[in-house]
Amino acid sequence: MGFIKFTKKTSLSAEDRKALQDLLNFEKDKLQLALKDVEDSLKALRGSKKKKKSKKK
Repeated sequence: MGFIKFTKKTSLSAEDRKALQDLLNFEKDKLQLALKDVEDSLKALRGSKKKKKSKKK
């Protein structure tokens, strides 16, 4: 949310806006890769022990 606060009352040039957009897209892609790694690790951990679901009446 820091970038939103920064850009909210600031007018950016087209070049600066493009550079900021590229930077944010790069950071987003990096975070998505890290999230995928975490999800894969969680999936592997869940797969190692299978829990039986008990039905409650």
